[in-house]
Amino acid sequence: MPTERITDRWTVCEKDHVHWGHNGAAGFLFRYVPREGEPRYLLQQRAKLVYFPGTWGIPGSAIREGESPEAAARREVLEEVGLIPAYRITGIEVQNCGGEWKFYIAKADVETQFEAFAVRETDATGWFTKTEMRNLSLHPGLREWLEKYGRFGL
Repeated sequence: MPTERITDRWTVCEKDHVHWGHNGAAGFLFRYVPREGEPRYLLQQRAKLVYFPGTWGIPGSAIREGESPEAAARREVLEEVGLIPAYRITGIEVQNCGGEWKFYIAKADVETQFEAFAVRETDATGWFTKTEMRNLSLHPGLREWLEKYGRFGL
């Protein structure tokens, strides 16, 4: 039985920025809202062998041909931090680099602050408040999105 070869590649957008994912990319920003206290967001620390190593970001990566942004984000979460519980999508936002390459951020609420694991391409995981996130070495794309659109209020 033939096996499907799944590949992706670097791509250059109209602004000459280099991106991973010919069809764009997607990731999940999970939020847990406790009964008391501030909401917490799941982040992953990127492994040493990937682009922007050691920075904190959301699990996600390239969208495969024919795949929806949500499906790509879910697949990447499973690959990078393990199983996830049921979630409710609260919105999908698009971060455009200015050169028509897009990163889709699926914002989702979860009922529990589930345990995420350092699986593929991940050195660590953690749940952080927006205040704590300000003090992290964030992936440049995530930091830009949070600052540019005032999303530190999420």
